[in-house]
Amino acid sequence: MNFKELQERAKGRNFDQITVVSRDIFQELANLSLVFPVAPGKVRTETEQNHPGLTVGKQEITYTQMCTTIYYQNTSLQVVQPVEGDTIYQRYLDRFGEGICCVRERIPGQMWDTTLAKLESKGINIAQRMESPVCKAAWVDLTDTLGILFEIITGESETPDPNYVVPMRIAQINITTPDVRKTIETITDLLEIGPWEVGCQNNKTVVDPGFRVDGRLQNVDFSFLVAILVCGNIEWEAIQPVKGPLVYFDFLKEHGIGYHHILREIPEKQWESTLQDYERAGVELSCQGKVGPVSWCYMNTKDKLGFFMELRTDSAMTKLPDGYLQYFYPEQTRD
Repeated sequence: MNFKELQERAKGRNFDQITVVSRDIFQELANLSLVFPVAPGKVRTETEQNHPGLTVGKQEITYTQMCTTIYYQNTSLQVVQPVEGDTIYQRYLDRFGEGICCVRERIPGQMWDTTLAKLESKGINIAQRMESPVCKAAWVDLTDTLGILFEIITGESETPDPNYVVPMRIAQINITTPDVRKTIETITDLLEIGPWEVGCQNNKTVVDPGFRVDGRLQNVDFSFLVAILVCGNIEWEAIQPVKGPLVYFDFLKEHGIGYHHILREIPEKQWESTLQDYERAGVELSCQGKVGPVSWCYMNTKDKLGFFMELRTDSAMTKLPDGYLQYFYPEQTRD
């Protein structure tokens, strides 16, 4: 798809769930409540008895998993603890450990067959399916190329009604990669997510940067490439570290390419008090900076949650710093 086609395709997309896989769902929820607004529903147990129709290949599987869902204004966060059975979540947990493993897109029912056919025509592995009277979903395994899982579900499929919607947005999902160009090319080709604006954050484009070195924040020489777009209800980002003591290098060494963090947007007036809340909870600030009027930082929630939490002020970016923008992908052409 070209630049304009991807722009149009992005407008109506609905990424309605981000899944975190954990070995202990109750500990994960307890840790989440320390650093993130949480109002989960009940922890439910799903099995082939009460949620039939889960298949790997053409074989329906026996499984048990514990789940809960936290609803936000634009999407939801699902925590899953696999218990038994060869589910895609169990396989992810065995290979990569705890953390963000999957993003789900809700699509119109009339697009189901054509979407699956298009994915399969691109050689994508439909690793797991759910087909029942109340749900039709499919999980694609992109772990070898992108380190991620991706789920699609029909708009008509039933989901639990939220008992409460947390009044905030999960603004962004990030993929950290050793090669940002290759990654956005793959995402664009396989999932038709794009177009991407690719920029560079470094000592020239970031004001007051700080990275934790030897226990304290220091202004050091650094650089990373960042590709970003707003796609429907959420922002997608891909980051490639280039140089410096960056948390992305540690992630790539331990995990390889994959989902690295989600982003919580903070009203400008609440920025300092929010940072103080994290400090009181014993969560260390890993790095920080400011691009134009927008402040950002990463809180080191990796040990507690299995992933990082990024915070960013809601200030409007009216002008990019000189030297930030590198290119668009696909290339933006004139008619």
